[in-house]
Amino acid sequence: MRESAPRPDANLVNELARERNREAADRTLLAWVRTSLAMISLGFAIERLGQAAVGFDGSLAGFSVLKTRVFGAALILLGIAATLAGMWEHRHVLAAIRDEHYRHADRTPIARWMGTALVCVGAVALLIILLG
Repeated sequence: MRESAPRPDANLVNELARERNREAADRTLLAWVRTSLAMISLGFAIERLGQAAVGFDGSLAGFSVLKTRVFGAALILLGIAATLAGMWEHRHVLAAIRDEHYRHADRTPIARWMGTALVCVGAVALLIILLG
């Protein structure tokens, strides 16, 4: 009979699982930062594009500096909010992992709320473009 390998200590297994969860939380925070940076960059680009387009001939049909400024600012604010939400979630996940009795707990994903906000900004932009 072959001798079975000794089982790792349960504490070691738990600590390794905590480390994997911490690293996953760090990767999630980085994803929030990348997404936020994309939203902020797009908002800035929309605002600058609007100013440049109107500046070419002074009156581009259906184009308004105010519209592009509002939508650019909305995306920038949404990007800032996404960064803050990601940082808040990261802090709470790390605090939960440090707890001695750490267990997974279901909660509403912040990403769903940020996605809903982005859909709302896009829908309002589409309505104003179609109606304006």
